[in-house]
Amino acid sequence: MNMNQTLWHALSIAEVRARLSVDTQQGLSVKETQQRLAENGSNTITIPPADTLVTHIIREVVSPISLVLIFATGAAVLVGAFIDAAVIAPAFLINVVIGVFQGYRATRTFEALKKKEAKRASVVRDGQKKEIPAGDVVKGDVVLLLMGMAVPADVRIFESHSLSLSEMALTGEWAPVSKNPQPVDADAPLADRSNMAYAGTFIVSGSGRGIVVSVGDDTELGSIAQDIGTHMDTRTPLSRDISHAAWILLGIVSVAITIIFGLSIFDGLPFTQAAIVSIAVAIAAVPEGLPAAITVVLAVGMRRILAYGGLVKSLLSAETLGVTSVIVVDKTGTLTEGRMRVVEIATRQGETDDLSSVRAREVLKAAIIASDGYAEPVEDPSPAPEKLVAHGRPIEQAIILAAFTAEVSEPIVRKEFPRHDALPFNATRRFGGMLVKEGDGYMTYLSGAPEVFMEKEDSNSTLSLALHRAMYSGKRVIAVARHKMSEELFPADEEGISEIARHATIIGLITLSDSLRLNVPPAVSAMHDAGIRVLMATGDNPETALSIARSARIAPISEEVYTGSNLASMSDDELYQALMKRTVFARVTPADKLRIAEVLQNSGEVVAMTGDGVNDAPALRAAAIGIALGSGTDVAKEASDLILLKDDFSTITLAIREGRRLRDNIKKIFTYLIATNFIEVFLIMASLAGRMPLPLLPLQILWINLVEGGPMNMAFTFEPLYPSAMRRQPKDTENAHVLSPKMLKFIAGISISTGFLFTIIFVVLLRSGLPENEIRTVLFIATSLATLLTAFSFKSFGTPIWKISFSSNRMLLYALAGNILLLLVALGVPALSSVMGLTAIPLTDAWLILGAVVSTIFIVELYKYILYIRPEKKSIKMRVQV
Repeated sequence: MNMNQTLWHALSIAEVRARLSVDTQQGLSVKETQQRLAENGSNTITIPPADTLVTHIIREVVSPISLVLIFATGAAVLVGAFIDAAVIAPAFLINVVIGVFQGYRATRTFEALKKKEAKRASVVRDGQKKEIPAGDVVKGDVVLLLMGMAVPADVRIFESHSLSLSEMALTGEWAPVSKNPQPVDADAPLADRSNMAYAGTFIVSGSGRGIVVSVGDDTELGSIAQDIGTHMDTRTPLSRDISHAAWILLGIVSVAITIIFGLSIFDGLPFTQAAIVSIAVAIAAVPEGLPAAITVVLAVGMRRILAYGGLVKSLLSAETLGVTSVIVVDKTGTLTEGRMRVVEIATRQGETDDLSSVRAREVLKAAIIASDGYAEPVEDPSPAPEKLVAHGRPIEQAIILAAFTAEVSEPIVRKEFPRHDALPFNATRRFGGMLVKEGDGYMTYLSGAPEVFMEKEDSNSTLSLALHRAMYSGKRVIAVARHKMSEELFPADEEGISEIARHATIIGLITLSDSLRLNVPPAVSAMHDAGIRVLMATGDNPETALSIARSARIAPISEEVYTGSNLASMSDDELYQALMKRTVFARVTPADKLRIAEVLQNSGEVVAMTGDGVNDAPALRAAAIGIALGSGTDVAKEASDLILLKDDFSTITLAIREGRRLRDNIKKIFTYLIATNFIEVFLIMASLAGRMPLPLLPLQILWINLVEGGPMNMAFTFEPLYPSAMRRQPKDTENAHVLSPKMLKFIAGISISTGFLFTIIFVVLLRSGLPENEIRTVLFIATSLATLLTAFSFKSFGTPIWKISFSSNRMLLYALAGNILLLLVALGVPALSSVMGLTAIPLTDAWLILGAVVSTIFIVELYKYILYIRPEKKSIKMRVQV
């Protein structure tokens, strides 16, 4: 909530009435509501205008990699090289289409958020109850809060009859919250504001009345919508790397073309020929196949993650998982199952988790009698609990399911103990129960807060110790008690009811917990092994959060919890230090989660954020990758990048593995493409500097880059993950960027050395007096084969080629065979070879071609050894010595 807004939860009802000028009995007049509606607008969330299709297209067209491709295509058209342009243009179009498609995600989040708004509302106006469209509710309206309805606006409750709301979408807490009219502390977090009902929440039981204090964009739901609009999709590390590399490439190409074009004109070449020479350099430098290759890699990765049970909505997000350094997880529904289970029963004779024991069965039986929950009738006399449909409050549902597990049938218990009177649960007295016929008399069975029935209990008794242990570990406990009655009805006054509770005999305690998902602890351990920091940020209470975090292996035993109020007093620097030292943050608001994501990312972390509620949407959108549960709200799913279709937390670990595989393979494609392309750039620039003819024609360069190199690029998509990848630190310089400083040295070394080698070969061939077409054919074959065969060296930067398993990626072998066949077609089909400027060559040139190819492989292996293999050997040796 905006800090400038009135803290309605801290005001008395009298103050609220006075500030909003409303009579709680009569409500507002129709005239007053019309005036307020005209002044303040309707009770709807404002959706920011969506970008048009033209805007999306312009954004993608002016991206650096698109500019490079546009430049090469346009230049080719200007000089009449239409075949060259026809080959380059599809790569540009693919890049734009993918970007535009991804751009429509933001508007879908707001559409999902709109669905959380109530459609109708029951109000009191001019003393009459009316049902109106929720959009017509105004500030000051008296609203009726009835079971099953959605709350239409933010409401200050002034009347409650066993009213309880599900606020899970806003706070993340699974248990319904009991409501009462009493003011609460001004600094109470949203989850503790027991006198408020917020827009987007639902009434699960009871009834009440309240005064509307905020509507539309001023509600908590509206505040979340504003945060979503303010924090649009975060750029992924790969998009930044591609953009950075493309701008560098664009700069290099522009400078090179300007110099070459100027030299060509200075040497007296006609404008058209000078332009053709410049285009040859541009075509050689531009990795035309890069957009398509990366798209295929990411698309295949998305399919793999989908097979694991994760739906990746953005191509680039699939790779972002590979460099994630911090994962901020929600508790309810993400780490836990999001529903209560009975985990333990305590009696005076001791504690047990065996629900089928005689003592446990007696307590469960009594709890069923005390509740008004029930199960759907089923034909099978002993159905499995997961096949039952239990009704009632979540605690009552959990007890009914546990009772069936223990073969205690709720319908049979009801028949055995006929109900004579009911005492509904009341948040003020904190207990409820039933009065039943038992033998010749009557018995009351009660259930509720343990402290109501344990005032006289010894602090060292079995029950007191059991209660202390359960509360310390963050679990929920209810007490079950009974008291013999002489009357067949409950007393009409609260004092008489309280007297029954004081004299009731405790039968036992029932401990309930939102159970941790079984696959969470090993998944968290795997994340730690991968160098990823795991934090918990939840709206739940500190004790429960810490207990779950310890069980999930997120927090050590000695961990201390920070709360939302602690975070509010911290600067961003102090918060970052806290995030690096502590792992559990409880009672946090949506704004706190959003700030946590922003502070981490502003400090250089790549953040993944999990969540399933409306309250999680801003943080999911702000994080580098938002992860939502398949069972979560539509708002959370639309704001996220990855959806766990089966609510399986371990899917995140599997997706991280796939993300690292994708990133490694994209690195290989980047390095392979740019290194092999710049061999051609060096060769052409050297020939121009030496005033020699072009060693390769533009169409020959395109054939090498796209037709020969393209399938090999695509084949890198299927490279397997090396085991060491899941032991790497994501923030290591070498892993954090696709083109790291070491990788740039590797590319430069290969390009310059191999380019120099091919320049020497070109000079030797020129001096031998061979025709230019034959020389170009020799260089074309040598460059094509070198491009194809060095791909196997790029399979692993840290492994010599003779130790690399060629069969680990059969697609690479298939691509090699196909490309050799295409090379033979280019040489053997007269029409094609004529268009490309190729001719027949004598077999004696094969030795020169073979020497060039072997030398290229040697150069690549040499730089691998210098930059990767030798440093790794030294590192291992030092670790062994230590």
